Amino acid sequence: MAQYEIAPTKTNMMKVRRDLGFASDGWELLDQKRQILVVELMGLIDRAVDAQKDVESRLAEAFKALDQAILRMGRREVNLIAIGMNIESEISISQRRVMGVSLPRVKVRFDDKSPYFAAAESSIWIDEAIKKFREILKLLGTLAEARISLMRLSREVAKTIRRVNALEKIFIPDYKETLKYIEMALEESERESFFVLKLVKDRLSRRRGEAQ
Repeated sequence: MAQYEIAPTKTNMMKVRRDLGFASDGWELLDQKRQILVVELMGLIDRAVDAQKDVESRLAEAFKALDQAILRMGRREVNLIAIGMNIESEISISQRRVMGVSLPRVKVRFDDKSPYFAAAESSIWIDEAIKKFREILKLLGTLAEARISLMRLSREVAKTIRRVNALEKIFIPDYKETLKYIEMALEESERESFFVLKLVKDRLSRRRGEAQ
């Protein structure tokens, strides 16, 4: 809103003051939202980094256990055990909201219908490998939850920052400038009106004096 696009009237002055108040209140609310989202975002970054490191570390351990199982039992026996495994998994996704942003909650459940191989054929390393890969699947759910939440929060933070900046650097200064323009124009108009009234009063006084 440029100052020349609005007439300097008292009605418009009240409207601009009201709009300025709304913009200032909106800026405060959005700035509070931005701060809360940034705090949440920083926590999610730490969670995502920790989850990524944990997954990579556990994967290294799981493949090490698998290599040991293959070394002791042979690749053919390990493949036969893999074929005979009966583990069902279920992924459930719920939602939580942070300042209007929907964030996922991911849970991974397993239904392990063991034993699926003869104890005499097994090795402690195959048990260890199965255990570790199952743990990794749960961790991948946590990692996916953190990454998706991170992506959504990042977009919302960026959008909120744009709105805060627009109010702070464009709309609020523009409303203030327009309000100042209207107030100065009204003051000038009042001074002119006062001068005209005083001039008329003086002329009327002189005419009464001459008539007497």
